[in-house]
Amino acid sequence: MASSISSLGIGSGVLTADVLEQLKAADEARLITPIDNKLDLQDQKETAFDLLDSLISSFKSSVSALSYDSLYAKRTTTVTGGNLQVVAEAGAAVESFTLQTVQLAQKNIQESGSFLSATSTVADGSGTMGVTIDGTTYNVNYTAATTLEELATAINDAAGTQVTASVLQTGATSYKLILSSKNTGADQAISISDTPSVPGSGLVDAIYNDATATSGFTSVLTAQDAILKYNGITVTRSTNEISDVINGVTLKLTTAGETANVDIKQDQDAITAEMELFVESYNTLITNLRDMTMSDQETGSQGVFNGDSFIKSISREINSIIISVNSDNDSLMNYGIDIDKSGTMTFNSTTFKAALTADPTAVNLFMAGGYDSVSGQTKTGLFSTLNDKINEYTGYNGLLDNYQSNMDKKMTSLNEERARMLASLESRYDILTKRFSAYDAVISKINAQFSSLNMMIQAEVNSKG
Repeated sequence: MASSISSLGIGSGVLTADVLEQLKAADEARLITPIDNKLDLQDQKETAFDLLDSLISSFKSSVSALSYDSLYAKRTTTVTGGNLQVVAEAGAAVESFTLQTVQLAQKNIQESGSFLSATSTVADGSGTMGVTIDGTTYNVNYTAATTLEELATAINDAAGTQVTASVLQTGATSYKLILSSKNTGADQAISISDTPSVPGSGLVDAIYNDATATSGFTSVLTAQDAILKYNGITVTRSTNEISDVINGVTLKLTTAGETANVDIKQDQDAITAEMELFVESYNTLITNLRDMTMSDQETGSQGVFNGDSFIKSISREINSIIISVNSDNDSLMNYGIDIDKSGTMTFNSTTFKAALTADPTAVNLFMAGGYDSVSGQTKTGLFSTLNDKINEYTGYNGLLDNYQSNMDKKMTSLNEERARMLASLESRYDILTKRFSAYDAVISKINAQFSSLNMMIQAEVNSKG
């Protein structure tokens, strides 16, 4: 008799648990295993799709960068022969020029005569001190009790937007009132006036001489404009940071008497670097798409998305744009791009930079598009077109989102089908086990009856022998 964890088969020796297990295994191989294989394939597709989604996002980043005017508007500056600082904004005019700094713009700094301490009084009586700068006079009231520190504070309160006043200790018993214009330029010269309440009893001579009606201040730094020569043309400005000589360019003067040569050019290295990233991301994407959809008849190997028309269409639609020729008979092949028979893209940076040097505007129009002043038309750039196409895949509720949703539904459906089929098999074999048990009992009873009959027959035979 076959042994089992149950009594099934004890009576018949035929309807055993092993027979049921073999039958169940055969049904699982026929019904469950194909579903498991589909689930395994679907899991592989999910993994491959995650990689593909990441590669397309990386490719889109490169395409997007090349589709924006801002990339082609980047500028580099080269300054030789001096400490002049030049900052060129995106889109600034591409040009070369010579700039001579004749003189720097300066503030006006004045110092008063000396006082014994910061708390020394500054007047013999009361009155009003006038501080005039750039055509505006700021009035500061004082009394015989006003100290040097208090006068500095009062000036800051009245004229603080234009003038800074401070007390500086210049010796052991020497303190001076320092006035400084906040801005540079010839119109920032500071002048002082005094209007005492009682003539002859106003500010002391260290600040203002009532007898001669002259300021007691000495000019430490003279207010003056910056003077420069742009390509030999004299230009005067009130500051050393000048942004209105060349559109989009800021000049920062640092040293008087120097001459600098300046070159402002398109930042070709930045554009070339983006092109190199584009080629790299393209090759990575296309190689993986090819591997995912391949079918090798000799080896029989197949990519996980072999036969999937949607996945195959991605490379086809991308390449149709990349190898396209526009209405001006222009294509990427004219800018150092080539695709060999294996589908690998190469990039000749020398050819590309030569095109940028020859006509940067034409490159910008071809790559990113924009208004063409020659034809009077607005053109769509190749990378703008390609970016729009990629957006159809990667945008919200785009093609990739929908494809991912369908894959998730497929996976859910297969898992539900497997669970239903497994439950059906369990139910079927629960019933079959009970039937086997009943059949086994019947067979066991028949076997017992036959055994008794057989004994009776043998006894009869033996009695006649």
